[in-house]
Amino acid sequence: MIFSCKDHVTWDTWMYFYGGKYYLYYLITDRSGGEGFGVAVSEDGIRYRDLGTAVTASEKMVIYLGTGAVWQSTDFPRDKTFICNYSEWRKDEETGENYQSIFFATSKDLIRWQKTGEQDVFCVDTDKYLRFEKEGGRWDCIYPHRTAEGYEGFFTATPKEYLGCGYAVSRDGLHWQAKKPPRFCTEGTGISECVEAGAVCVHGGRYYMLMGTYTHRNGMSVMVSDAPNGEYRPQAKNFALLSNNTFMHAYFMRIFEAHGKLYVNHHVLLRQANEYGRNTTFAAPLKEIDFDEEGILRLKWAALNEGLKGEEKEGFCFEEGFVLECTPEENALLFETEAGEVRFVFSPADSGLKIYEGGALAEEVKKDIPARKGRVRILYRDTLLEAYLDDWFLTCYTFKGKVTGIENAAGRQIWRLNV
Repeated sequence: MIFSCKDHVTWDTWMYFYGGKYYLYYLITDRSGGEGFGVAVSEDGIRYRDLGTAVTASEKMVIYLGTGAVWQSTDFPRDKTFICNYSEWRKDEETGENYQSIFFATSKDLIRWQKTGEQDVFCVDTDKYLRFEKEGGRWDCIYPHRTAEGYEGFFTATPKEYLGCGYAVSRDGLHWQAKKPPRFCTEGTGISECVEAGAVCVHGGRYYMLMGTYTHRNGMSVMVSDAPNGEYRPQAKNFALLSNNTFMHAYFMRIFEAHGKLYVNHHVLLRQANEYGRNTTFAAPLKEIDFDEEGILRLKWAALNEGLKGEEKEGFCFEEGFVLECTPEENALLFETEAGEVRFVFSPADSGLKIYEGGALAEEVKKDIPARKGRVRILYRDTLLEAYLDDWFLTCYTFKGKVTGIENAAGRQIWRLNV
């Protein structure tokens, strides 16, 4: 919604803030799940300058290059070195089976990256994890957390004995050793496979993981544990961060820190796809992480996003995109689109939202957020929408056609989207 690469189709994003600038990395997915990644930079976290491809896959890659993250070396005050990771699917020379390994690159400026070479590859620990694709093996995307000893990392992997993810430690940030896998206890959620480790943060001594479930209606969910590689259970409230019941509207939230605050970034999907079935995506506006007194993680409107508001308008700017703030009549907004009517029914009393397409329930959001005033904020651009209730993030939604009219937006204020 705020950035889309003009030269490539993209997928996962990850971010890093340094020296007053926001560095946005995007997975290039023109023909597959990944052929490399690029970078864009911003002064305000809203408007980005695309600097193009940073790393491309090797000739040995057989399926796709996987997503990554960025961190500093443990000797950063001396060597000023940034590290990133990415994965590749390759073919085992003996068995002919596909497997994933994690590779690294380094940079001095967060823009130009050099691969560190095959000697630093982080391979599957077959004592604890499945290796081959045919077994369901994964080994992808380290998300780092700084510790007194160096780093601990969380990543997408397949434990042998239970549903979970990967866990490893590193003293220098470049060389990693796999440890006992975290265990996901997902009973009652309907989640039993296809899980990915998106990001982790620590609050009140507890570990909060944004778990990806790309075949499940939630998309991203919050899991909590008292130990880094212990048992992770669904957050007691606000477990589901997304609603992807009828379409993958948004996916793969990551966490980064800027100005002493934790933010979430992710991508959103248009319904149009190229000849390889790859959907056009945008980077979504940043969302701020908030913890209440019970330790519940929620997402809220980031103050920096006020910069998304351009000049105030009397009417809707459907072609340019807009920010709308209103108190809907009878808590319902009616969107007229090229593909028919879509009705958003808000429930401020229990922080819910139901979305009806042509009269049929398509998406249902239940957030358990401290929202009671019923003031709604809508961001819209090119069929993409984000909805907030009293500054709390509700959901992302992609219309089947462009919006041509909106009804019931009482007490409305409208600003042109300034991107």
